[in-house]
Amino acid sequence: MELRALRYFVAVADAGTVTGGSAAVHVSQPAVSRQIRGLEHELGVTLFARSEGGVRLTAAGAELLALARDLLEREAFIKRTATSLAAGRLVSLTFAAPPTTLSDVIAPFLASRPADDGASPTPNVVARPSDDVFAALDEGADFVVAPAPAPSGLASMIIAELPVRAYVGSRPSADGEAHSHEVPRALSLATLATADPLVVLPGRYPVRKVLSRAFEDAGLAPAHLQEVDSPEAAQAIAASGRGIAVLTNDPRFGLVPRRVLDVDGQVLTQSLRAAWSPDHHAAGELAALAEDLRDFCARQYADDLA
Repeated sequence: MELRALRYFVAVADAGTVTGGSAAVHVSQPAVSRQIRGLEHELGVTLFARSEGGVRLTAAGAELLALARDLLEREAFIKRTATSLAAGRLVSLTFAAPPTTLSDVIAPFLASRPADDGASPTPNVVARPSDDVFAALDEGADFVVAPAPAPSGLASMIIAELPVRAYVGSRPSADGEAHSHEVPRALSLATLATADPLVVLPGRYPVRKVLSRAFEDAGLAPAHLQEVDSPEAAQAIAASGRGIAVLTNDPRFGLVPRRVLDVDGQVLTQSLRAAWSPDHHAAGELAALAEDLRDFCARQYADDLA
């Protein structure tokens, strides 16, 4: 079946006459008539009831018209997509990242980029754990953002040094009032080591690895660790005044993030990287996207790192 015949079929149906349909597609009336008769023969149905005043769709023609429009729209979409691919542009863009990175970094980044009259790619997201996220590039994702080193062979860029945050809830004092403001803006590793308890994520989380390495470098060991396999639950425990939680997540439950200082008094951070295939048809556009995301993160976390 030729799409050309379907195009003529739709044009005649819209115009109500073969003459009008022929004019719409800039083809002679006899040629359009031949194509429609050939289409009817191929499909085995009559598409139009003909009269002196013009043509009208039969029941079969009316049902097939919607399908014909859909096919022609798909053809046009394929052509537009191919043109974009050939020019090295993105039509759609799939981000892959761990859930925390999606909610705290990717989602705010997307919200900051308004639609550009169809010129910007259609975004999609895929949530993957940190230890498996780069495999998403082999499964259809275009761009990975993760707090982990990229495997060799990928193009990558550090887009942020995420602040490691300590969350301290409010404990009632002798006067019955909560005084969370008494907690300093930054906490040392020595202070965290004495927390009872220090609420942390399991060892597979990148932030836990950063924290454990920092304690090791400082020659310190937490006196009382409580592992919780949920960043949200860790913050909830801290918010209730039952410990200090150390995470990179944005605050919840009214908590105020405190910076964590390493053994040298510097803000403890966790590197966030973007990665993509250097063979991607839009590798240049992905590199520019990584730079935009880096600039966004610099603004987003400026106060935490100051």
